[in-house]
Amino acid sequence: MEYTYLVITLAILLSSITTGFITFRMIGMRLAVHFGFLMLAFIATIAAIATGLTTTVLAAAVLQILATITAYTQIWPTLKYSIQTSPGYAPHLALMTMLPVLALAAVLM
Repeated sequence: MEYTYLVITLAILLSSITTGFITFRMIGMRLAVHFGFLMLAFIATIAAIATGLTTTVLAAAVLQILATITAYTQIWPTLKYSIQTSPGYAPHLALMTMLPVLALAAVLM
């Protein structure tokens, strides 16, 4: 199994936790579900790297995709109605958008 994509994903998840915490502070408790999925994806990715089991890699990939979906669904109302603050959310959304691509690459390789 190729670990390169998982290690890159782990770095992106760690960066996403930092930018997500800043976004969490800006929006408030509405991002609690997303932040929970982000933490679960981080833990599952560490477990996938440590064990190398296919089921663990698949679980990590699913959690990474769910973290991305929750990011967009939870931030969308803020972006829709408050366009002035949207540049503050761009770094987090950019990092989150990379996750499904890397999750797919980790599963297929």
